[in-house]
Amino acid sequence: MQNDTSFRKEQLKARLFDDITKHIETIGYVPDDIDSLIGSTNLDVKPWRHRDLHQHEGNKANEGIITRDKDTLAASVNRLYDKAFFDPTGMLLRLVGDSDFRNLGYWTAETTSIHQAGEQLQDVLLARIPVKTGRILDVACGMGASTRRLLAHYPADQVWAINISEKQIESTREKAPGCHAQVMNAVDLRFEDNFFSAILCIEAACHFETRRDFFAEAYRVLQQGGHLVLSDVLFTSAHRHTQFPPFSSAINHVESVEAYAEQLREAGFHHVDVQDASDQIWRPHFLYIVNLAHQHFYDGRMSAVELTDVLWHYYSQNAVTGPCILASAQK
Repeated sequence: MQNDTSFRKEQLKARLFDDITKHIETIGYVPDDIDSLIGSTNLDVKPWRHRDLHQHEGNKANEGIITRDKDTLAASVNRLYDKAFFDPTGMLLRLVGDSDFRNLGYWTAETTSIHQAGEQLQDVLLARIPVKTGRILDVACGMGASTRRLLAHYPADQVWAINISEKQIESTREKAPGCHAQVMNAVDLRFEDNFFSAILCIEAACHFETRRDFFAEAYRVLQQGGHLVLSDVLFTSAHRHTQFPPFSSAINHVESVEAYAEQLREAGFHHVDVQDASDQIWRPHFLYIVNLAHQHFYDGRMSAVELTDVLWHYYSQNAVTGPCILASAQK
């Protein structure tokens, strides 16, 4: 009995250490991001070597810019999000509940759920389109929640939705019947010039190879006077792109809100407005999920190991998350 108990204890330790290490490894070798996790505490401990935590150090390939071809990047993104969005046993679905929004959301003092926050994020963006007529394109439409919400403002035959995932496009067709949903890459839009009066893109441009290419394509397919509105998440470092395959290469890194606005202007847009809305997006989303995970644990719906996995995912994510922005621009 004692041997069995000891073995189980070792299993638990290994699982907890593996979960924590997995998320620390996404921080990698960027000192500022590691310091963000440690804070001001002087850690007087020997590094744990269950795995090689320093596997990324000295990786000279990451010092340059490594681009990824569109098919490889798309396959990596689809593997991550198709599983996270549709796996009924996954942690994400247990936390978001019945909502089919899969973004960080926009939070106010009255916001009480992920679903409400997702709706509010879209509504904040749509408010930047003064006249809602003509054709609109929902770029990286996810499971179709954003496309469905567009039908409150636009006739279905005036709504287009694209995504690189066939599985997500199938879901969009079900949720927004009558709209034009198709598999397509955001940096290679197969539409005529001057086709749309508006383009919406929610938290997806961080995956594009690259934002500049998407902005150029968006400008091309927009009509004169048309609007591009989007939310986006910046990283703290270009290294983040090289370390996490579902994100595009370091060439897509944008250093600041000001640099983001400049890329839109370089594409030809005017009336450019880019705001750091982190206090309404990432910060409240982070606190909501952390609190919800603890509630699940307290209620017996989540084990200590699962709670640890969720917390370290969000702690490490917090260390690498830069400004969460709201942007709009006009052709």
